[in-house]
Amino acid sequence: MKKRTIFPYQSQELNTIFEEAGNNAKVMCIPIDYAKKEHVVMFCNGHGNILRKPFPIKNSPKGIEYLTQQVLSSCHHRGIDPKYAFFGGEDVGSYAENFINTLRSGGWIVAGVNAHDAKKQRANVQASTDVLDLMGIASMLLNRRANCSPAQTGIYRNLRSLTRHRKKLVDMSTEEKNRIYTVVDQIFPGFLDEKNTGISPFSNSSLYLMADRFSPAQIRRRKRQKLIDTLRRYGTVKPEVSADKLQLYAAHILNTPTEYLSALQISLAQHIKHFKCLQESIEQLEKEMALWLAQTQGAFLTTLRGIGIVLAAGATAEIGDPTKQKPVANLVSYSGIIPRVKQTGGPEGQTRTGKVSKRC
Repeated sequence: MKKRTIFPYQSQELNTIFEEAGNNAKVMCIPIDYAKKEHVVMFCNGHGNILRKPFPIKNSPKGIEYLTQQVLSSCHHRGIDPKYAFFGGEDVGSYAENFINTLRSGGWIVAGVNAHDAKKQRANVQASTDVLDLMGIASMLLNRRANCSPAQTGIYRNLRSLTRHRKKLVDMSTEEKNRIYTVVDQIFPGFLDEKNTGISPFSNSSLYLMADRFSPAQIRRRKRQKLIDTLRRYGTVKPEVSADKLQLYAAHILNTPTEYLSALQISLAQHIKHFKCLQESIEQLEKEMALWLAQTQGAFLTTLRGIGIVLAAGATAEIGDPTKQKPVANLVSYSGIIPRVKQTGGPEGQTRTGKVSKRC
């Protein structure tokens, strides 16, 4: 059970290490300044005394092997039990994730500290060197202001990766839509307005027409019956009405100069291909998200009206395993669904309750 303390941001895992060791001199803290090729490492004890000056470690299997050998050797030399040794560094970048995961899989405790808070602990806030960074990280670790548990692990981490990747693809798809709108407005102004043509924008019918030598003249030259058959084949609800409306509209707009039309058509066709590719990728990711979501408690969210696979997967991925998260009060505050309260002047002082945050 988590202990109540006036230091809510201290790591319970690090507190346990210091308590079980019984003496800060019997604790080894190993701050790491992560980098892409070579990390910088330092050894110090629980009192903050430097046991080994900063030295480089390769971001490779050999680097991890050498580091663990040095830690074990230093612990043996100073009579420190290796179970009271722990690593820590600023929030790790993608280039060092495998390094950290390998250490954790070896049974070592690896803590993460907030980079902004670690900067405040440096002796010189204005300057930035590997040694100064390590001192700031070490100070945070010895004050036990760190997080030893990754936000998400296992299924929840995989689900978070998929949901965030999907979000990026949706953003790219939106950007591609805007580019398509720009080109279409030059070739066939108003085509992507359903009121003008009777065809839903970015439907299968509209995408097919835009990808094939698209222009008002080409639409006018199409035989009515063939155009109707095409629209019906690609899912248009009322193909006859849409075909008549489209050809009528095509006859009453300004045409692009012939010398520019070919280049615009090629550009539009490539944008359409890219857009379709993004849509296929998004659909595939949503299927994978559904499979991972089904293995979590978050699957029950889909039983609520208005919550589908995407929303349920996103919420579940960001919250993580509910059995390993902070109290519900912290989660409610983070979600922004409770008002901000301000109170001063003693127990009988006036309490002011603000509005609910807009983060939700």
